[in-house]
Amino acid sequence: MKRFLIGLAALLLASPLLAQSPLSSPAASPTASPAPAAESPMDEGHFTWQQPSQADGILLYWSKVEGTDIVAFKGEGIVDAPMDKVATIITDTTRGTEWIDGLVASKVLRRTSDSDFIEYDHQGVPFPFDQLISDRDFVSRVTVTADPAVHGLTIRYVSTEDESMPPLKKYVRGELRYCLFRLMPMTMPGQTYVVAEVDADPKGHLAPWLVNFFQEGWPHTTFQNLRREAQKTDIKPFPWIDALVDSTGPFAWAPPEEKPAQPKGKPRRLLN
Repeated sequence: MKRFLIGLAALLLASPLLAQSPLSSPAASPTASPAPAAESPMDEGHFTWQQPSQADGILLYWSKVEGTDIVAFKGEGIVDAPMDKVATIITDTTRGTEWIDGLVASKVLRRTSDSDFIEYDHQGVPFPFDQLISDRDFVSRVTVTADPAVHGLTIRYVSTEDESMPPLKKYVRGELRYCLFRLMPMTMPGQTYVVAEVDADPKGHLAPWLVNFFQEGWPHTTFQNLRREAQKTDIKPFPWIDALVDSTGPFAWAPPEEKPAQPKGKPRRLLN
């Protein structure tokens, strides 16, 4: 879910043009969209991905979503880091502010297990626009599962409610309908193939066309920031992430076998 917030910072910069009141929070305006009542049932079957472009080795996609004018976005590309390190970066709330633009705070509210927890994220609005609109915040259930078929991991975020963090009057509670990160090891050691998908609504007084305009850059920005963060040498994979990676089965890279050299010229005939 945090990854959507990267693009949201730019989106909030433009929202004063559409604001209908000094503060676009649910308390200030009865027309603001309410927070989601339950976890979203949306899955991959809701999307028909179209590839409009690619940049910096990243494949970029978009898809219409039934029932809304807000478009979903997707990116695919390689990150030069092992899969356990990439998964740790994505799920580590203590380091989110190091690489996610505009993220004020991120924390785990409670855990069902290491790989199943409720996360809270607060996205700030830069000065001077913080005087015109409210910050956004999100509460999401995060699950991390092994995918033995591809020796990979799947990280899924979806909006939920938690009694420990009810909607605040000073913020607009956004909705993350669908967010998924699929990680797969590459044949070259120390590389991970990442597929990132998001369908999110920041709520408040934001026209769908403006939401789409700014969220379009989410996949590219997410991958570039993730690649830079992965170059840090002080990031140690979580033990529970390593255990999940091990549960996917062996995936050892080995150099291709060299073929024996073929003799030059015509072969000698042994029998006449």
